[in-house]
Amino acid sequence: MKVKKFSKGLMITISLGVVILATSAYASTCEAPAPGTMVPLVASAQPAQSGAVVLEWNQHAVALTLLPAFALAPVQQTRVMAIIQIAVHDAVNGITGDYETYLSPGPAPENASPEAAAIAAAHHTLKNLFPLNPTQAASLDAAYANSLAAHGLSALDPGIEYGRSAAAAILASRANDNSAQAQFEYTAPGAGLPGIWVRLNNAPALLPGWGNVTPFVLRSGSQFRPDAPPTLDSEQYARDYNEIYKIGVLNGSTRTDEQTQIANFWRGSPTAIWNPVLAQVIAARDLDLSATARSFALLYLASADASIACWDAKYTYNFWRPMPAIRSGDLDGNDFTAGDLAWSPLLATPPHPEYPSGHSTNSSAMAKILELLFGDDPGAPVVVTLTGITRQWDTFSEGVDEVIEARIYSGIHFRTADEVGARLGRQVARFVSTHALRRCPKGGSRCS
Repeated sequence: MKVKKFSKGLMITISLGVVILATSAYASTCEAPAPGTMVPLVASAQPAQSGAVVLEWNQHAVALTLLPAFALAPVQQTRVMAIIQIAVHDAVNGITGDYETYLSPGPAPENASPEAAAIAAAHHTLKNLFPLNPTQAASLDAAYANSLAAHGLSALDPGIEYGRSAAAAILASRANDNSAQAQFEYTAPGAGLPGIWVRLNNAPALLPGWGNVTPFVLRSGSQFRPDAPPTLDSEQYARDYNEIYKIGVLNGSTRTDEQTQIANFWRGSPTAIWNPVLAQVIAARDLDLSATARSFALLYLASADASIACWDAKYTYNFWRPMPAIRSGDLDGNDFTAGDLAWSPLLATPPHPEYPSGHSTNSSAMAKILELLFGDDPGAPVVVTLTGITRQWDTFSEGVDEVIEARIYSGIHFRTADEVGARLGRQVARFVSTHALRRCPKGGSRCS
């Protein structure tokens, strides 16, 4: 990663390394021990320090979450990252008292370092979330020891046990959240009829039960469920159909070279694209430890709940994808759609229903949290390089506008699904931001 200064401010340049380059597209395909014993000593809130340690362990978390060997789907990635980041947030803010905690980690012990608590919480969650082989486990343990040493912290710091206890509480709260039961055999009712999603090449449906995962902040996965997609005989459906028919096709498309690059860039998962954006904005603004921990926690609370809300809608409506829709265009009852048995999309069709768009929903939730935290304009262009493709936006919302177009260029989503997904993501993000991790005006755990 590089950060460069220019005359008009700070340009954020993000270069993602081999771990992210190897991640699968959005279409590709996490339990925990009981809480530990809380230390009973009570201490006054400690002042927040530099957020560097949170950024450091965020990178360890992302590297493991995106590791191809673990094969986490993007919605699973958001859940894992949410667990890690709220554990770190609670460990830090349980001591500093700057923001309310997600759960109550109990009173902090005297002289507990919030940095030590952050390190211990991150290390404990990562060790318990991922099935690490001996080499990976040893590497993570070495990173833990090196991190304590680099920050001048003792292995006996009382913040360490506090951080582990905070992490154990979060892990326990998610141990039975239905995520482990989300993958099962599924065929949409009426599959094969016009408008109904059908599994291509008999591939398994991706996580059809993810809409039943317990949300982190939302009251239910259906809280913001959008209306049904356009009917097949509607003008809106015909517009969506004919737009993607021309620009989303593999061969003979009206796409420009840049539009094809945009489609391929957005194959990266939301975590791969938006996490480094937040990391660099935080670094540029020199946020303190409490605010840094909160920013990452909010980003992933919103994206994890957006994933649940999106999957709830996907498997409620079971709307068909553009490729089967266009190949059966003569059967949809719409006089303004013409079927084409040879039509294929630029990118492979994902193994889950079309409406709404998952990437648009997640990206919009993440971008909205960034906007709520920092304003839509970060003060300088955001430049993201992924798989050798560089994209630049002046505002966070421009990134959302681009992913909407990207899924159309890719030939895998109708415009309505993208726009509805973006609205759904914003709704989730606003709810999360107003119901979780609020500032404590007088300090104290959970603002009590």
